[in-house]
Amino acid sequence: MLTPSLNRPLRIAAAAALAAVVAGTAPAQDITIKLATVNSPTSESWKAVVAAAQRVTERTEGRVAFQEFPSAQLGSTTDSIEQASQGLPVMTFTSASFLSTFGVPELAAVEGPFVISNSEEGERLAFSPLLQGYYDQLAETAGLRVVALNWFDGPRHMIGSAAYPTPDALKGVRMRVPPVETWLKTFEPLGVIATTVEAAEVYSALSQGVVTAAESPLTGLRASGWQEVAKEITLTGHFNLFTGWVMSEAAYQQMGEADRAILMEEFRIGGQQLTATSEALAGEIRAEFEAQGVTFHDADIPAYREATAGFFTSFPDWPEGLYDQIRAAATGG
Repeated sequence: MLTPSLNRPLRIAAAAALAAVVAGTAPAQDITIKLATVNSPTSESWKAVVAAAQRVTERTEGRVAFQEFPSAQLGSTTDSIEQASQGLPVMTFTSASFLSTFGVPELAAVEGPFVISNSEEGERLAFSPLLQGYYDQLAETAGLRVVALNWFDGPRHMIGSAAYPTPDALKGVRMRVPPVETWLKTFEPLGVIATTVEAAEVYSALSQGVVTAAESPLTGLRASGWQEVAKEITLTGHFNLFTGWVMSEAAYQQMGEADRAILMEEFRIGGQQLTATSEALAGEIRAEFEAQGVTFHDADIPAYREATAGFFTSFPDWPEGLYDQIRAAATGG
């Protein structure tokens, strides 16, 4: 499960200093990057990143190579982010909410409930000048370089032992919620009993009744198999996570300018391909799940929007008008 650390000023300062030194003095050199994710090798995001990495290696004639570490082989997402922040040649799969805890709190706002309406808005926002400014801050404050955050794996829906067509249906429900502020400030006002469970343990938690609900995109549900133990899915589409890849700024600066451009281009393409795959699979997965006895339910989206609207005024570190800036960047307005 993605779990951010909240306080690491010394590590951030050291990483930023290292990145600055490397950026100013080190000549371009070959590099082997460790690709890390908590997701399994069967996940669509892992399949897409392996393909993107191969393209990078081919186009750079081997100057940029990769080693593969799926299934949390390098530890939690936080572990691998911190390794990258320390200057190690690590690239990890994460999301904007987790990166926001490394000195750029505004990044979490893009993952608020119902921020974007579709993947086109997400793509535009992920590469907007607004977010690029936040990415540059992240490189300066934490020694972390965002490679691409357009790896959308579909809107997230709720799965559980019952349907949740309205927000009121969630009151008192023991829901698996990661200990991340964006999740907590979205779900706790809905009356859920937020319960922390590691991603790898959600299947058993649902089957044993430790939690009675969780949430995930359909592709994630298929990869984890949660639909085998929870048979009701409510199509809320509450989050579209800005997931993707972040690496050590120091390692990024070790690469030549042309190789950096290839890396960024191919990982953006990889995100576009994952997004297209996730959208194409949605109907197939629904039919597959229904054949397994899963029932799909529609949600009262306006009611959910209204119930979660307070999210955008609940973060004191966010500047006034941030939501309007994000919507303008997403829509091109």
